[in-house]
Amino acid sequence: MGDSKKKWNSILKNLTNLCGSELPLIEELYKSESVSNFNNRAIAWLLRSYNRIYDDPDISLDLYTRQCSLGVTTEQLAICAATIANNGVNPISDKRVFRETITPKIVSMIAAVGFYEHSGDWMFMSGIPAKSGVGGGIMGVLPGVLGIAAFAPPIDKAGNSVKAQKAIRYIAKSLNLNIYSSEAVSIAQTEDIIN
Repeated sequence: MGDSKKKWNSILKNLTNLCGSELPLIEELYKSESVSNFNNRAIAWLLRSYNRIYDDPDISLDLYTRQCSLGVTTEQLAICAATIANNGVNPISDKRVFRETITPKIVSMIAAVGFYEHSGDWMFMSGIPAKSGVGGGIMGVLPGVLGIAAFAPPIDKAGNSVKAQKAIRYIAKSLNLNIYSSEAVSIAQTEDIIN
């Protein structure tokens, strides 16, 4: 089957390019998750039985667990979101990370499942495609307009940051940002949003 080390290096390189700097692996988290990820292990083997994982399920699960054990700052998350919003070009490095044609697919996936079972609620309330993480981070993407991120534990029962949701909704509403709205986007100064 596939080369686990080569695949991991490719994943890490891609995430580094998206975020503008390397993300550290949190070894303690990785080890802890590796010995307790029974649900994900079962899902991996179930997907294999339906030919939806094309590599060894244990390798796939390990790569997924390592990826989920990476540390990320709010700034890195915001740069990642801005790279997606900028059609695959990192706005800091000016490096093309992925083809422009992939942007709609990424954003539609974020909108459809980015908030787990609360994805529909999030889109209804905010109008901003966003992806949350159980560590308390959320990144939002409005293609051609902006990428935004917030980080603030604690998380709700679905694994979404309570405060980060409020912050992103507030900013989106203040700037009239909503993919479902016909209102024109208006840009405000940071001081106007805070005051």
